[in-house]
Amino acid sequence: DDDDDDDDDAVKSPRLPSSSSKKQRHKQQQEGQWFIPQFPIYRSPTCEFVMYEIVQNTTDNKDVSSATTTPPQLHYVTSTGPIHITSVSQPTGVHLSATANHTQMRVSFTTGGEGTPVAYFGTHDPPTTRAVGTSTTYQASDLCGAPANVTEAGKFSSPGRLHTVLLTELLEPNTTYYYKVGLEHGQGVVWSPVHSFVSPLPPGDASSFSYLVYGDQGVPENGWGQGAAWTAALAAQQLPEIRAVHHFGDLSYARGAAHVWDAWLTMIEPYASRVPYHVSVGNHEYDYDYDGNGNSVVIDENDNNKDPSGANEHGYHPDWGNFGNDSGGECGVPTAKRFTMPNSTLSNGVFWYSHDFGSVHTLVLSSEHDMSPSSRQYRFLTHDLAAVNRTLTPWVVLEIHRPLYESEVKWDQNAVGIAQRFEIENVLFDYGVDLVLSGHYHAYLRTCDGLFRNRCHSGGPMHITVGTAGAHLDQESLYETQWTENYIKETYGYGKITVANASSMLFEFIRAGAQDEDGTGEVLDHVWLKRDR
Repeated sequence: DDDDDDDDDAVKSPRLPSSSSKKQRHKQQQEGQWFIPQFPIYRSPTCEFVMYEIVQNTTDNKDVSSATTTPPQLHYVTSTGPIHITSVSQPTGVHLSATANHTQMRVSFTTGGEGTPVAYFGTHDPPTTRAVGTSTTYQASDLCGAPANVTEAGKFSSPGRLHTVLLTELLEPNTTYYYKVGLEHGQGVVWSPVHSFVSPLPPGDASSFSYLVYGDQGVPENGWGQGAAWTAALAAQQLPEIRAVHHFGDLSYARGAAHVWDAWLTMIEPYASRVPYHVSVGNHEYDYDYDGNGNSVVIDENDNNKDPSGANEHGYHPDWGNFGNDSGGECGVPTAKRFTMPNSTLSNGVFWYSHDFGSVHTLVLSSEHDMSPSSRQYRFLTHDLAAVNRTLTPWVVLEIHRPLYESEVKWDQNAVGIAQRFEIENVLFDYGVDLVLSGHYHAYLRTCDGLFRNRCHSGGPMHITVGTAGAHLDQESLYETQWTENYIKETYGYGKITVANASSMLFEFIRAGAQDEDGTGEVLDHVWLKRDR
């Protein structure tokens, strides 16, 4: 590495992971297999390794044909005894988010142990302005069901302490600020490295800017190969050009395996610590159901609803839907605890909210919640769109995990999109939404512009699916439509939006791959959105 470590302006871009051998890659991608490339982050001051022997019990019956087999048992063999861990206060998973105030930035991070979260920030390195934050956490009992709330190996493990610090009075917009975070406690402070970010563009600023968009990422630990790592490494190489990353659902795919959250946040930290990383929930963050006995899984002994979105006691399960237990019982709790999104009128944390950046108003909805006209989310949608100042923010972009228009041959999924289209498509038309971004389908698909009620160039938005950030890829064919303009399958990648001015926006789909693979970083599709304003 020839970079000068003292050069504050140098961007340390990570190298793209190399491709595995064909045999190893196939093995990693087998469905349901765990791939753990390194020891997971552990938040307690001690840990202990225990060895068990798997014993298969078979009845002692000489007639083999009538012998019965019971589930295998784990028999204790030996253990190491307590091992003391000295780095539990090291900040990890550092990530930024904007607020409704363009003179602020929020930084979140994780440690073990108790203490006071602090940050130093300023326009020079080392930063000197001090800010104090708040901390939270969650327990297995806070989650809605299994396996997330099961306290055994591979399922629930303590997330440690989850901290957030608000950096205020960033007096200069579009200016580089430096910061570091740490946890003050009796042993002093273990600091993060010094990171930097560029303060947000205020609403109405007509400057050109770019940001990345995608859904459905996960980590190699999910057993899907290196796609997520390739996407993350390539995204980091877009610094310092990009100003934000928007991830519309299916984030880590932890699904109850808590250490996967740490692995995912570590993977995205090289760029999530430099630009706002805004998220929304997908089915793998939120969807949950009754337990196996038909009992509610989210009402505790004090009649408290564990669902942080405030929904009813068994999630969202309309007759036309396929909403199951895809979060593994997490029901949005880890997402809501780890991320704080901008507040807006009638917003609901990570579930639905909106924010402005320069000339773009972004509206985030949850496809995993009720959007019918009588719902809280519908009221938020209509109120928010009615309040948009199209002089300040002429571009309006909607992000929602499940697409309203998709032509892959997945009929149960398509039925959900059609039903949700009936609920909100008229609203998007009435208020002139320009672009709808989604994931959920693990492929890239772009519709025609102006799509409304299955007709192109009819005054509606363009719809783009970008569910290609790392999850196992789709191989489905398409059914025939007049509105599908481009479909790319079996290819990892992300979307890049460049806002040129009030009337022109460029969308590009960029291929992610291993460093030694041809085509990595290639633009596979692009389209200009043009508006007469």
